Amino acid sequence: MLATVLLAFPLAVIWMVVTSSLSLESFFVGSLLGIAIQLLLHSERPSVNLRCLPDQILAFFIYTVTLGRDVVISSLDVTRLVLNPNMPINPGILAVPTQDFSKNDIIAAFSAHGITLTPGELVMDFAEGHTMFVHCLDVEASAQNAPPAQTKRLLLLRRIMGVTAA
Repeated sequence: MLATVLLAFPLAVIWMVVTSSLSLESFFVGSLLGIAIQLLLHSERPSVNLRCLPDQILAFFIYTVTLGRDVVISSLDVTRLVLNPNMPINPGILAVPTQDFSKNDIIAAFSAHGITLTPGELVMDFAEGHTMFVHCLDVEASAQNAPPAQTKRLLLLRRIMGVTAA
């Protein structure tokens, strides 16, 4: 039940933003709606360990800041490539080794989402649960940066989800 209540808080904040009502009453109504939605969906709820929660929140903050930094840097790189009259792009497909996705599909989805959000890279396919194929505008630069970035992303996502290393 604690997980349901904790997951209702972000839904309450979204409710307050959508209704443009920043009040305690609006937060309460949003929380009740969030709990009702979760109960109606009958989805599998993650277990919440209060001792791990601070680390999960810290990992989420680090992941968000890292993703934002990557989006800004990638945007500047793509802008530089596009505005260059010679269009010095070197497109290609890169195989990025990763975890066994059959163990946790949520981590796989967020990992692919983190890559796809960054301009200049797009996850195209998964192969045998251990590899993602990523289309890159500059395959040489991405080949150098993708494996360490993927390792860091997976470690943070595992911490956020409370999953021990595979």
